[in-house]
Amino acid sequence: MSDAGEREALDPRTFLEHATILQFAHPDGPLPDGGRPYPDAEHVAGLPRTDEPYAARKRKLVDVVTSVYEAEPSAGRACGLLSDALTSMRVEPRFVGPLAEAVASVDPAWRRRVGRELAYRSRERGKVTVGLALLSGVAGPRDAAPVRLLGLLSRHFGETAIRVLRQIPGAARDLVWLAERSDPWRHVQAVEALCSLAEPVTFGWLLREGVRPGEPSVTNARTIAETVGLADVVGDDEIGEDVVEQAGQLLVATTLRGAGNAELRRYNDAPTALARFARAAGRMSATFDRYAMIVSLLADLHVGQAATLKWPGDELGWVRATLERLLDQPAWAGVLDLAGRSTDPAIYQRARWASLVRTTCGQVPLPELSMDDEHSRLAIRVSVPDPALGGAVETSVFVDGRPVVAEVFAAGPAEEPEYLLGPDHRLHAEVEPHEVRLAEADCTGGCCGALYVTIERRDGEVIWRDWRNPDRSSLDLPTVRFDVGQYDAEIARAENDHSWEWPDRSVARLLRARLREHPDLLGRWDCHLGWVAARPDDQGRVHVSYFYPNQPAGVEGLWLQFVAVIDLPAGDPEIVADEIVRRITDADPRRQQWLTGGSAEAARQFGFDWPVRH
Repeated sequence: MSDAGEREALDPRTFLEHATILQFAHPDGPLPDGGRPYPDAEHVAGLPRTDEPYAARKRKLVDVVTSVYEAEPSAGRACGLLSDALTSMRVEPRFVGPLAEAVASVDPAWRRRVGRELAYRSRERGKVTVGLALLSGVAGPRDAAPVRLLGLLSRHFGETAIRVLRQIPGAARDLVWLAERSDPWRHVQAVEALCSLAEPVTFGWLLREGVRPGEPSVTNARTIAETVGLADVVGDDEIGEDVVEQAGQLLVATTLRGAGNAELRRYNDAPTALARFARAAGRMSATFDRYAMIVSLLADLHVGQAATLKWPGDELGWVRATLERLLDQPAWAGVLDLAGRSTDPAIYQRARWASLVRTTCGQVPLPELSMDDEHSRLAIRVSVPDPALGGAVETSVFVDGRPVVAEVFAAGPAEEPEYLLGPDHRLHAEVEPHEVRLAEADCTGGCCGALYVTIERRDGEVIWRDWRNPDRSSLDLPTVRFDVGQYDAEIARAENDHSWEWPDRSVARLLRARLREHPDLLGRWDCHLGWVAARPDDQGRVHVSYFYPNQPAGVEGLWLQFVAVIDLPAGDPEIVADEIVRRITDADPRRQQWLTGGSAEAARQFGFDWPVRH
């Protein structure tokens, strides 16, 4: 056999064969690079480009499919006609929804016959995509296995395959199979589909695997809790310790910023589920992961969403006390002590976080609701997430015990304490009104919004008014008035309270202050300070950002950004900060290994190699 003949014999002839071969080689996880390269890579590269807008391209595809059906209702002959018509078209996955809607009234038998032919026998992605769209809503049990295989090719077919599977009777287990082998985003979509189906056979899996720590699936936490009936699950007298742990992890996930900052509050059974978890938690044997999980819940019960739920009687205090007593038991205290002596940096730093949060989260109770009909009461607490779960350090602002950011803004976290409580004193109230950003979307405020309020001091009061979110036309928040004495005292307390900091964060604060107070330290190299960060999920380091020769301003001018990543030695934060300042500024800080931003043109003009992006 010739070389060309050998390649033709070995290469998969269809996308389904391609997926089958790759799944055999990678049976338990997502396919590398979503199954790429695809069999039709050369064909797609040769397709003509078009400047037509999305709506026109979508309409053209719908017209092609519906015209073939109208011209040839015989499915056998229609397959060839439609295949020929699609050969020269670029078909995008986002066309699937509109196409499926457009053919909803087409003969189901025709759709099944043509859809199967295109989806399972084609070696061009556009044809497979149209085939899956035709099968949407009419596929039968025999389609589940091939559709889930095609779903492994996640970059192009994952979402579409999930759409088809969720409408096949009895295919819930196939969705689980695909979810287990999917990348993070397709995992989210598969879990959403499973929650909509609410098949009891999948509840155990959803509880165990529905949320992957540190991944976008955290957005499904509340929906999973509602679907599986979490409050009833954790209240079962026969519950095992593994299920108790899974319930606790799911409750933690509903408190995380990635869940939209309001998911626990939107979970109607949250108080019941938390109380029943507290009763069942003692069934678990002590491990450090479980200790950290309970610490996360305790932090939220003190200053997070859980603290503001509608608790019956004194049940909130009982839940807090029950979990505190559990962690004080010798076996549980022992796992924290052991973790604190670990030589593994990640475990050691997480143990320090757990110890810090336990010490600080309940130190100062939220102020009682105002008994003054005219004035509200302000409270500010800093929330530090579990390093193993990621997330931002947030400044939680409470007005009369209500978390204003969590209640009205779900696109991102509250601002960090360095922003609101730092040397710029943004929350100070002056006679001259000024606007303050309390939270911003994960992307940017200009993309998905932010939460702003105007603060002013007038006639012995502090007034918060004119709330706005650029992403919403209206924001239904009233003007709030504070007693000036209570307001000033709380701001002063919050600005001077660094008890929540871990050593890295203290170093970052001191380092930021030194570089701001002495701009000449970087200025002698024509550098300008940007930001300084110590992150919960990257403990043992600080990141220092600075620009050369100018800070970015609009689209004009050339500039470079450097980010020095410094491993911190042990020691007093004041001494460590001074050492880091010397390390960065005594020699030229414009170092190639720290170059991270700007432009290739700026790098060329200033004598640097532009970083290669992989």
